[in-house]
Amino acid sequence: MADLSTSSDTYKVDSEVLKQFELKSNMSNLHIGITTNDVVIKRIFRALLEPIILFGEGNYERRERLKKLLLRKYDDHFRGKEIDIAVSSSADAKNFFEVLRMFNIDMSNLFSKKGRFADFTPFQYDNSETGDRELFYTEGDDSVKHFRTSLAHYSWNRNVKRKMLLHKFRSSCDQYEHKDEVENYGNFLTENLSLAFAQLAATRPLTMAKFSPNARYLASSSYNGEIGIFDCNDSKYKQVVKLASESSEMVHCFDWNYNSNHVCYDRTLPHSIADNDLLLVSGGSGGSLTLWKPFSKIKDEEFEMRQHTSRCHESRVNRVVFHPCNNLVASSSADETVVLFDLEKLSELYVQEGHSHSVYGLAINGDGNLIASGDIHGVLLVFDLRTGKHIFQQVIHNGDVTGVSFHPLLSHIFATSSSDNSVKIFDLRKFRPITSLLTHTKVVSDLQFEPVYGRFLATSSFDTHVKIWDTSVYKCRKVLTNDDTRVMGVHISPDASAIVSAGYDRTWRLFKPNSEYKNDSTLYKLFN
Repeated sequence: MADLSTSSDTYKVDSEVLKQFELKSNMSNLHIGITTNDVVIKRIFRALLEPIILFGEGNYERRERLKKLLLRKYDDHFRGKEIDIAVSSSADAKNFFEVLRMFNIDMSNLFSKKGRFADFTPFQYDNSETGDRELFYTEGDDSVKHFRTSLAHYSWNRNVKRKMLLHKFRSSCDQYEHKDEVENYGNFLTENLSLAFAQLAATRPLTMAKFSPNARYLASSSYNGEIGIFDCNDSKYKQVVKLASESSEMVHCFDWNYNSNHVCYDRTLPHSIADNDLLLVSGGSGGSLTLWKPFSKIKDEEFEMRQHTSRCHESRVNRVVFHPCNNLVASSSADETVVLFDLEKLSELYVQEGHSHSVYGLAINGDGNLIASGDIHGVLLVFDLRTGKHIFQQVIHNGDVTGVSFHPLLSHIFATSSSDNSVKIFDLRKFRPITSLLTHTKVVSDLQFEPVYGRFLATSSFDTHVKIWDTSVYKCRKVLTNDDTRVMGVHISPDASAIVSAGYDRTWRLFKPNSEYKNDSTLYKLFN
């Protein structure tokens, strides 16, 4: 009998240990679906009729308590049961399920073998909102058909070139060597990256700052409706060109041509791009797009710089990006649409619909076949430009999707930033986040992968910081301060030699390494 009692006690202890282990494992997975915003966390507690604050509890402890509470309530009401049956049989279960939908808490990655939560995400299961929606197609003309056909050939050729390069790289270097190279470069940035220069660029807050594709110039846009272009070869970074529109619209965004990784596809080095080949397109607060040629040969004629202005949207333009082919521009707007504009015909090609709220984040992958857009309700859509159909549609954040960036070499990898203070890394092959970064304490305003190699990711935030993350394990390598001003945007130079941030205090700041990095990696040798 004593042996049986001992065996029973041991079984209870082992069962309790296994239960605690499962709880910790599930808590580590649940971070994907829970916001980091403490105000929202308190609202969730209030909706669940639980204490909002405990004595001596900080933000982190409160978030951990919410995780445990959600797991316990799931275990009590839904584990091993059908969602519909559980909701109809218990008022507490119904309230819990409504809270999950209300706050977009994704528990689909938990308990995958039991229940129907494996197939549940807040976006997919919300039948009350999507039941009346109907799939529709907008008929396009012959120009759209011709565009899709030519784009299919264009993106196929780029895809083949990129995969051939990756095949050469993987045949000559294993993943551990590449991981060590990313680690070494991350250590180099940690030790050497610092503030090199700061410039007061406008009379009103800046909205964006970007390097030119040949890395010779730096442009910044502002609420005063002007774009200033500064010479990076000058030690004082003097302004060489000022672009000002005739209207009183604020410039919310702009982009240069040659913004894709042309070194990977056609070996076009940044410094080989002539000034006269540079184009710049800007988006205004009134919904207009303006095409500029800032370094035209007739520099004293302003109309030579401003090539064309077209009103493409009914409301503010939030983001604008050049397509890798350089004769097409995509723009996102507060009017809930994404517009593709043909620069050769200077006319709108077609309007991409699908969002039901203001569209903000926007990016096109290096192959040129996919476009990703995110709106202010956290919904991300990925469209295939060759067919016009979306291949990914999901609520991914608990706030605005402020930015999207594709990896320069791995076109199936992209990152998103949000006003919920987080950054998520996605793999299109899995259709779900592969990791979630609790990057900042306030709105993450922008992000970008390093051009060419993709060794690090830069993020900017309203918490006054720019952070550098390596792309092997996504560890924070460097925190760059910006004099207690919110950072509106961040951009990495095409040769990765510098990083610029645009500040709300009307100043852009340039960050550079103190010494030159000796790059002798296999990937570097393939490109050079």
